Amino acid sequence: MNTALYFDELFVEHDTGDSHPEAPARLEKIVHHLRYQKMWHPYLQEITRRATKDELRRIHSAAYVDQIERACQSGLKQLDADTWICEKSYEAAALAAGAGLQAVSAVMNGKFKNAFCIVRPPGHHAEHNKAMGFCLFNNVAIAARELLQVYELNRVMIIDWDVHHGNGTQNVFYDNPHVYYLSIHQWPLYPQTGKLEEVGVEAGIGANKNIPIQAGTSAEDYLDKFKLEIEKSFNYYQPEFVLISAGFDAHVNDPLADLSLQDHDFYEMTQFVCEMAGGSAKGRVVSFLEGGYALTALADSVEAHIRALNSA
Repeated sequence: MNTALYFDELFVEHDTGDSHPEAPARLEKIVHHLRYQKMWHPYLQEITRRATKDELRRIHSAAYVDQIERACQSGLKQLDADTWICEKSYEAAALAAGAGLQAVSAVMNGKFKNAFCIVRPPGHHAEHNKAMGFCLFNNVAIAARELLQVYELNRVMIIDWDVHHGNGTQNVFYDNPHVYYLSIHQWPLYPQTGKLEEVGVEAGIGANKNIPIQAGTSAEDYLDKFKLEIEKSFNYYQPEFVLISAGFDAHVNDPLADLSLQDHDFYEMTQFVCEMAGGSAKGRVVSFLEGGYALTALADSVEAHIRALNSA
């Protein structure tokens, strides 16, 4: 078996209130669908650790980590207009980050070729000291820092195909040449970042690539652009490990965006990234669930993503 899945029921206990798009039903739908497809128990791994405060502080300020913990303990319901929490949210967010740390460890140690973290809250909008866009802790960034600090890799690539730009991930590594951040996203759209000219600063110049896509772009044009830019980036950067912020909200049925992908397109994207990662990255890929708010489309797209990972 090439692929590991990381999930815990605690992620469902992150309660975002009635009618919030980033709802527990997202994961419930995914789990039900994967069970039906007999794609659950052969792949599922127990998450045995939460990210410690020291691990969270590799990306977020100490004051911010403590602020999120206190806010959840106090029973506060909202951090901003979009980002809702409950008493279990800090624990769920720390476990989501821990799932990523466990996944990269398993892949680095050769236990699995790749892994997918079916987690919530999502992470790629979370800034150094600010929650936003449904996100508390930046799961993919925390995993990237683990690869740099613990495993002493020099070139980690993060591919973000969520329909919204991952402002938090970009900002964390904007001056860092050891993490190459590539985002393909609808433009303009929340959070109004991710312009073509945002290429990094100082030592990080050239290690940040944004691919803005106009609303209504066909799936064919999207995939052509995606493959072209991915191939160019791999050839240029030669990453040693690949992380994916795997949002599925570029699906044609998603209510929060206006792109045209279907589940088989996510299979093709995943397959292409895995093929490219077979070179310098030795096939090592870990992905993280980000967005995706049309439940049936989300579950079908996640299935396609996992099938492509496992066929790599």
